[in-house]
Amino acid sequence: MPHQEHLPQAGRQFAHRGRLRSATAWLAALSGAFVLLLLAACPAFAAGETAAPALRVEAVRGTGWNDTAPPAEGWTPVALPDSWANRWPGFDGVAWYRLTWEQPEQAREAGLLLHYLNMAGEVSLNGTTISRDQSLVEPLTRAWNTPRYWLLAPPLLKPGTNTLLVRVSGLAPYQAGLGPVEIGEPAAMQSRFERERLVRHDLQVLGLAVSAAVSAFFAAWWWLRRRETAYGWFAAMSVLWLLFAYNQIATSPWPFGSNHHWQALNTSLLLVFSVSYLLFVLRYCGRRLPRLEGAAALVAAAGVLDLWLAPEPSLAAHRAIWTLVGGLTVIVVNSCALVYGWRHRGSPVRSIAPFMAISAVTGAHDLLVFTQVIDSNVYYTNMSSYVLLLGMALTQAARFAQSLRRIENFNTELIEEVNAAKAELAATLAQQHALELAHARIGERVNLVSDLHDGLGGMLVGSIATLERKPENLSAPELLAMLKRLRDDLRLIIDATGRDDGARALGELLVPMRHRSTELLDANGIDCRWQVSGIETLELPPSQSLDLMRFLQEALTNVLKHSASRHVDVTVARAGAELQLSVRDDGRGFAVDDRTAGAGLRSLRTRARRLGAELHLQSRPGETRVALRMPLAG
Repeated sequence: MPHQEHLPQAGRQFAHRGRLRSATAWLAALSGAFVLLLLAACPAFAAGETAAPALRVEAVRGTGWNDTAPPAEGWTPVALPDSWANRWPGFDGVAWYRLTWEQPEQAREAGLLLHYLNMAGEVSLNGTTISRDQSLVEPLTRAWNTPRYWLLAPPLLKPGTNTLLVRVSGLAPYQAGLGPVEIGEPAAMQSRFERERLVRHDLQVLGLAVSAAVSAFFAAWWWLRRRETAYGWFAAMSVLWLLFAYNQIATSPWPFGSNHHWQALNTSLLLVFSVSYLLFVLRYCGRRLPRLEGAAALVAAAGVLDLWLAPEPSLAAHRAIWTLVGGLTVIVVNSCALVYGWRHRGSPVRSIAPFMAISAVTGAHDLLVFTQVIDSNVYYTNMSSYVLLLGMALTQAARFAQSLRRIENFNTELIEEVNAAKAELAATLAQQHALELAHARIGERVNLVSDLHDGLGGMLVGSIATLERKPENLSAPELLAMLKRLRDDLRLIIDATGRDDGARALGELLVPMRHRSTELLDANGIDCRWQVSGIETLELPPSQSLDLMRFLQEALTNVLKHSASRHVDVTVARAGAELQLSVRDDGRGFAVDDRTAGAGLRSLRTRARRLGAELHLQSRPGETRVALRMPLAG
């Protein structure tokens, strides 16, 4: 029957006609060469090498399964190959074939070739047994596909009349009879025997081995790619075909006790295989036809049940019917797939069309042999698997080559896109870097403005307030001291902004700022009291220290400028993992939630955010408190 080794491709996107046209042409040429080779191997087409003696063939029906000698009467002339189904319809048992020929007086060695006998038999020459099968009664030895060759020499081969007697045990439904028999030169007969064995046995075994390897390969492929259901059906039908085609080389109906049950199993496998083949072709074409698939499955199930439930006397007729159903199903599937591939140029089935055509042809030939329209018992479907496998392998190789080209092109495109992305990223990073530099410059300017406002600005405000309150009482040393304080504050800004000498003790920075602030507040009539604890060994980065100093300066400057207070209390204390700053005065107060607050309050909030600290503002007439709580790094 049409063989299953149609290698599926992974995805219809790979079956492009333009790229596989040359490969398909080569595969079609190889297929034609295979057909010619197959025909040349067929014995019917092989020319005889030497003139063979004329054989007279007669047959007679035996009287029982255990006959040891043929009947004396009833011999009928027959021609080989011979099947007794028409001569003795329904006869199951033993038939005897007698072949006689005249051997020249000077007898020489001769080669004797018996193509086959169906199913089991015994061969004797001039009364001497030269071959006997293991079982001549049911379960019969299945020797129907086994060629036999003997080298005949004197005294076995004698001058004059020689008689070859063949006892055949067979069953009528399975073409029981005797195949061609040839006698001639030993070398020629040996060559013919080897050719027969190649066609009938060796190629069959090779086909089974190939089927086993292909089914295992595609089963593993489907297991790794479950969505590719065509692979799964291909593996399933490969296993079914392997079991079905084993019939070509099986020599025993084991594990059954008769050949009838063996053939029921074999036909059941063919029916299930035909359904699997239908599903494979549909999935390979990317199609789903639920009604057709369901109908095919029901027909196959009905056939299997019928084969196993039919009574044994009528089993042969049932087997013949269901064998035709299975075989015709595969031929129709092949034909429809060829038509579909012809109409749909993008279909992957176009790449395997030549091999499906060969499968259809060999399947039709085997059905004709099965129905005895062709007088032979040689089946070519199993052997056609080689050309199918070769074609599918080349198609798959073309698919992989195409995939590699796509991968190479994809890699090239990917490299180009990566280079373009790198260039774009470099440009973006350069632009971002420029923006960050600009932002850093702006931030430094803002910080500088804030520092000038909170530090130098506060000092200037205090100095101006002092000059306004008592300009006539300000002596030259006092004015010089005022200018030095301004200079020291400016130097603090420059040192903190221009370099980073590492962490410094907060107490060292607080002492001069405390001294200057206290003098300035005292000069303006404000009593300033300080409470400092736990900061003698506290070291902070210069940026944090400067922000803390500026925070205190801004808070005290606000007291000087806006509060009109007489007393101010300043607290700087370390409490565990937290630094607490507090400035409390007894002035007029201000609106804490006023969104129109001046630069001083905005500066306090900004510095608190930079320090990662919590800012608390409380104000009412007679008491205003600015508190900062900053966590310290562990």
